Amino acid sequence: MPSTLHQGVVSLFRDDPRLAFDLLRSVFGIELPPLTQYTDRKGELDRHLPITGDTGELRMDLALSAELEQPEHRRAGIAVIVEVQKRINSVKRWRLWVYWALLAEQLKRNTAVLVVPLSKAVGRWSRGLGRLEIPMREGLLVLDHENMPRITDLELARLRPALVVLSAVLHAINGDYEIAQIAWDVAGELADERRWRYAAIILSAVPQHERDRMIGDLTMEERHELTELELNSIAYHDGRDDGKREGMLAGKREGMLAGKREGLLEGKREVLAELVFTILELRELPVDAASRAKIQACSDPDLLQRWAARAKQASETANIFD
Repeated sequence: MPSTLHQGVVSLFRDDPRLAFDLLRSVFGIELPPLTQYTDRKGELDRHLPITGDTGELRMDLALSAELEQPEHRRAGIAVIVEVQKRINSVKRWRLWVYWALLAEQLKRNTAVLVVPLSKAVGRWSRGLGRLEIPMREGLLVLDHENMPRITDLELARLRPALVVLSAVLHAINGDYEIAQIAWDVAGELADERRWRYAAIILSAVPQHERDRMIGDLTMEERHELTELELNSIAYHDGRDDGKREGMLAGKREGMLAGKREGLLEGKREVLAELVFTILELRELPVDAASRAKIQACSDPDLLQRWAARAKQASETANIFD
């Protein structure tokens, strides 16, 4: 389940491993031979990555490979690194090539690096990275709203739901919401766990007025399912988490870790309180000023979780506190 918009986009490539290779062909004009056996290789590669930095981690977002249908001399397959980038990160300029070298060496595959920026500023920064190298490198592929196809064909969207959600996200974060509605409708037709996961990814990419409009079409039961998924994913709390991370940068590692724990606890508390209010609202139970203040003041996530569970069955708001 995605913890942020960033992880949600990564999950789209994981759900449809062929997607990255198809985009190399259709968006970047790279001629690839017929491929088969698309595989997520990140898990088996993580143990080979060096340890660095305050967090002790150096991890690529996703590593994919595909085998040639007809292996060639000195080439058996192709690999792609997918790196979803939310903010400008000067360290990532160097790490991208570490990822590339590691994956190419471990898999013995021709390897492409696909960067997916989540803002215009990060897109401009990403496109300039190759020009900073000596000699300039052309191998860094940047996928954003400028070159991502607008998937408006409903038949294609239903055939490749991860593709239409990716298209929706990259265009929605840049102010184009038409595809978000198409992706929203397609996600609603899915019969497996992707339905609400994809819905949460779409909602995390659109502004509040679009979010309210989309949610407004849901039934009470559907709103409850979505709210519970968002509680687990925290998919729409990127802004709050960003602030916590910025504050963490000011301290030593111990202080940073404490700040992160505090931020996660506070984020969970706020989402749980919102969940309680949402369930009460959906069940049309009035909330008086005293009950609202009590819920907002509660700092115990476990207690808020119990109140949310009771709110599903309570005949009046006061009963959730019994």
